[in-house]
Amino acid sequence: MKSETSVEVNKGFTYGLRQSLTIVIGYAPVAVTFGILASQYGLAVWEAGLMSIFVYAGASQFIAIEMIHQGATVWMIGLTTLIINIRHLLMSLSAVPFFPERTLPWSLGLAQGLTDETFVLNTKILKDVHEEETRRRVMLGINLGSFSSWVIFTILGGVIGKWLPIQFSGFQFALLALFIILTTTSLSKKNYMTYLLAAILAIVFKLLIPGKIYLILSVAFAAGIGAWWRKREKEESRCHSNF
Repeated sequence: MKSETSVEVNKGFTYGLRQSLTIVIGYAPVAVTFGILASQYGLAVWEAGLMSIFVYAGASQFIAIEMIHQGATVWMIGLTTLIINIRHLLMSLSAVPFFPERTLPWSLGLAQGLTDETFVLNTKILKDVHEEETRRRVMLGINLGSFSSWVIFTILGGVIGKWLPIQFSGFQFALLALFIILTTTSLSKKNYMTYLLAAILAIVFKLLIPGKIYLILSVAFAAGIGAWWRKREKEESRCHSNF
């Protein structure tokens, strides 16, 4: 890491907050869109805001308001949300090694702030931060900036939707595009084979297995094989250095 960047990272929270701006830019149109749709589907502004606070999951929220509009039960909505977001279990396990001295409140806060976008950005940045306390402050800045923007722009969208009859389509793609950009920037010589393997496995499993479980399986297998390969390389390197 360059010395100028190291100085910035040591600022911790403010550095993380600034880094979250890349996510905020992507979140803003999606959150406004969600707020507008929520208001058009009959939710009050405060109800849309509370959903963004307690659910904080873009795709799940869009599906949830559609299911609410169609009269689905709470259990159906909850189960659907669980299935869509079960990948977060794997992402949480990947983020945990950055915080070996974590407490339960910190773990709960980490889980609440974890999204596809914050996971990718945190993973990219935290691997170069040496002290756990600094990593905590950086992650808090990234997660809090992203979370706050999602809630604020949801409320703004809800207000707009109440006053302006807007018809639109295609805004949901902004979130997917942001995730692709963040993932691409996290690629390196050390991990690109793992990403490539995950993509190939996802295609194969998609052809063989019905439903969405193929996503979890492909990521789990690729991550496991990638971790095993990295460990094997380290052991071989250690053996060569002993000779």
